[in-house]
Parts: sequence; C-alpha cells; structure tokens
Amino acid sequence: MLAITPAALLRLRSETRSAVSVAPVKAAPVKKLSRTRREAIVDLLARLMRRAEPTPFAIEGPARAAIRARLCESGWKWGQADAAADEAVQAALSRVGAERPTWQQGQPEWTQEAVLPILRETCARCGKPLPEETQGPTKYCGPVCAAATRVYRRSREDKEEARVKRSIYEASWAEKQPPRECKMCGKSFRPKWRTSKYCSVACGEEAKLASRRGVRMVQKSV
Repeated sequence: MLAITPAALLRLRSETRSAVSVAPVKAAPVKKLSRTRREAIVDLLARLMRRAEPTPFAIEGPARAAIRARLCESGWKWGQADAAADEAVQAALSRVGAERPTWQQGQPEWTQEAVLPILRETCARCGKPLPEETQGPTKYCGPVCAAATRVYRRSREDKEEARVKRSIYEASWAEKQPPRECKMCGKSFRPKWRTSKYCSVACGEEAKLASRRGVRMVQKSV
C-alpha cells in the first residue's frame, strides 16, 4: 500500500486546487440630500446642539439615528441614509464650533493636562465624608450613591435623546405638509404640528389677546 506523507498531500492539494475568482463589489451610488433640505436639517441640529448638555456631542448619536431612520422610511438604502445623516451631523457640529475632545480629556477623572486628579473629601451625591480607607480617586461614598447617579444620568440622557428625535421627526413631518393659511394674518406657512393655526408665536399671542378682548366686550354688553 502506497503511503503519502502529510507534506506530499499538502503539495498535491495546492497543485490541484482551482483558482477562485471573486467578482468585484460595486460601491453603492452616493445619494445626497437636496441643498434646501440639508440646510434645514443642519439649522435644526445646530439649534439643538447649542442647548445640549453637557456638550453638543451628547446628541450626535441620537440625531444621526433619527435622520437615518427618516431617510430609510423614505426609501433610501441604509448605507446611503447613514452617510447623509453623518454628513449633516458633522456639518452642524462644525457650525456650532464644537471641538471633539481627545481620549484623555474624555475620561471622568481628567482635569487638565499634566495635573493629578482631584481627591474628593465628600460624596458627590449625598455630601457625606468619604471613607478614609478608600483607595485612589473616588466620587461616591458607596455603591448606592454610585448606582443612583448612574440611574439619574441615564434618565437625563434618555430624555435628551427623546427630545432630539422628536424634534427631527416633527421637522420631517412638517416637510411633507401642504402650506396653510394663518388664521390671524392670512400669511401662508408650513405647519410644524397638526394643530398649528398661526404662522408665528406673535400671531398666536395676538389671537389670544383678540379673543380676550372679544370676551370682555361680550361681558360688558350683557
């Protein structure tokens, strides 16, 4: 019986193996937002980022996800929608002058360059003195305060993300609505909500004052 060594078997397999050809993958065509729509989205994001806490980067992820979701609902492919959403978010960050921090600056214990972290003496949540046996920099007196702070921070972040996504969804809804006539001045405007009746806050306030004056006149005549 003829025996084949492992080295000979490998050589035989490499010589008889047919070459596999891989078809080139075509890149998806780039799809961009129209200039008017992109400018409206960037303006909205810039307004939201100026109010974001603690930094404009806090809403970078939620804003990108919300814009991408709306574009996908409009028939865009996921990759195209994500690229367009990222470009709009980065343009908004540039408009508000946001500078992305370095990895070191993003750490919780960072204070400034070449400075040791500050050693706290009291708990950042309840204000009680920190245990003396605590080793290294710490902010909380125990796991209860640390967990409570995490829950509060997560709740605040969730509310901020929901607010950003709601604002983007409302703006996307408003783009699809036909113009309405202002009940006060007659000017044509695009509604932001289903119950919008006035083109601006000024017209809304003027309508309230007119309604109050009408009620007072009716009360005087009775």
